[in-house]
Amino acid sequence: MCGRFVTFTVGDELLDSLSDVPGLAPIAADGPLPGQRWNVAPTMPITALARAGGGGESRETVAASVRWGLVPHWSKSMPKTPYFNARSETWRDKPVFRDGEPCVIPMDGWYEWRDKAPFYVASPGDRPMLVAGLWARCGDLVSATMLTTDAVGHLSDLHHRMPRVLSDDEVAPWLDGTGFAEGGEVGKTGADLVETLTVEPANKAVGSVSNDGAWLLEP
Repeated sequence: MCGRFVTFTVGDELLDSLSDVPGLAPIAADGPLPGQRWNVAPTMPITALARAGGGGESRETVAASVRWGLVPHWSKSMPKTPYFNARSETWRDKPVFRDGEPCVIPMDGWYEWRDKAPFYVASPGDRPMLVAGLWARCGDLVSATMLTTDAVGHLSDLHHRMPRVLSDDEVAPWLDGTGFAEGGEVGKTGADLVETLTVEPANKAVGSVSNDGAWLLEP
């Protein structure tokens, strides 16, 4: 699972960093995007990318601020459960998730706990990783959840689940529901990509959502 993550590449810098991802450009911001945060928790605003008009033939990508924690379009009140993760194997069978539209959630890294100690998982690259997600609109509220899969490679020593990190050539097919993603199938993160992810101890203060700052990445 993933219950906390980090976004320090934000706004125009984020959009510029993703300009080379095949099939993603052009990217247009739909209003102000969330700022830097080193301790993003469920129900907080996050940036999500989706196709304008819901994908298909549309090739324009929209970046917007959404609630982390999916609220299905038919909900008559705010769910008591934030639904910030959805299992990739079963989301199409769950009423809460099955009507969700594909999106991608940029992040510079995420936290995972092992033996009550926090660790920070990050890409060594110069731009954020992109995680498969689902978004929904309920009235005026737009929200999203993150898809998780069985952990791959060395990350299985940290936790048995992980976010479905997309490779560059998987991003557009996921958003459009084509190729490997036809029918909503996402599979697992490629082993070669997982090999590039680093795991380092993080500060225990990350356990409190009131704490924020780059210092949380230090043991």
